[in-house]
Order: sequence, then structure tokens, then C-alpha cells
Amino acid sequence: MFLVTGATGNAGGAVLRALVVKGQQVRALVRPESDLGTWPAGVERVAGDLNRPETLRKALHHRSG
Repeated sequence: MFLVTGATGNAGGAVLRALVVKGQQVRALVRPESDLGTWPAGVERVAGDLNRPETLRKALHHRSG
């Protein structure tokens, strides 16, 4: 599982798409107010903000199975 920060930006979006093409599991950290637009199938979106560490727990939590 890869966590991509900045997934709504140019660089982060390119990283996200490249990982999906390679068949990797991807979780995208996005700000709650972000316009998510169209995302590749299978990408898990998690709201959080790197400037607010208390919002990151869900993004960093690994779910097994």
C-alpha cells in the first residue's frame, strides 16, 4: 500500500496514476475541501492535512485483508 500526498496536484497525481498502472494499492491523502474530480478505479481517498497531524491517523492506518 502506497500513501500519496499531494495527490490532487500535478506531481502527486502523476505518481498516483503510475502506481495504479503498475497494479499497486494506492491511498490518496487529500484535503477535506479538495475537488476530487475523476480518479482511477481502486484508489482509496482519505481526507487529511499535513499541517494538522491529528487528521492523519486514518490515512496512516493499515487495514489488513
